[in-house]
Amino acid sequence: MIGTLTDQPVKFVIDTGGQDHRWLGNGYWKEHGAEIITSADALADQKARASLELTMLDALVGKDALAGTEPVYADTTFDERYTLTLGGREIEITHPGPAHTPGDSFVWLPAEKVMFTGDIVFVGRILGVLDMSSSKGWVEAFEAMAAYEPTHVVPGHGPATDLATATRDTYDYLTNLRSRMADYIDDGGDIIGSVDVDQSQFEYLADFDTLAKRNAQAVFSQMEWE
Repeated sequence: MIGTLTDQPVKFVIDTGGQDHRWLGNGYWKEHGAEIITSADALADQKARASLELTMLDALVGKDALAGTEPVYADTTFDERYTLTLGGREIEITHPGPAHTPGDSFVWLPAEKVMFTGDIVFVGRILGVLDMSSSKGWVEAFEAMAAYEPTHVVPGHGPATDLATATRDTYDYLTNLRSRMADYIDDGGDIIGSVDVDQSQFEYLADFDTLAKRNAQAVFSQMEWE
């Protein structure tokens, strides 16, 4: 894919999170001379879950497809912010806090007003609140990203879009679920009934039937202790 756009070498690879599809290709790029960059929290998450992720991929795609894939970790890490310059273009990387995974980051191109959000934004499909996700942190991470007022948003899942669409499909979903779950908890609800909290406003999102109830239980488990 990159070869169809340029014959220039890849100099930097940014891991925007700790999920397998965000970093398990590091070995290929490092062999080709790229510097790997990620947040310290993402690196810790990657190391903690590498074995589990590889086991899950083995079950999903098989040993032949997974052959040669080994955990290779970043050369450069940062706590909250990191800036690099390539070809006269400034690139800003920010880790606002935990979201879909503990180490999620977004990447900002200020001259072009383009935002690469990693898994902080899902467009056209329902997001997944995982065991290691923070629904509260995710809302805050989205707000930190949106404060840049990007003209173009490149989400972690889904097509390139605008901020309004990203807000509708990710931020509005999370804040709606958290608001309704807060009311449900205040009324004495338990985790079993949490799956019935109304999310119907977002039925248009792909994978809604598969993930909505699981998300409800995950958010209940988090908010019960907030």
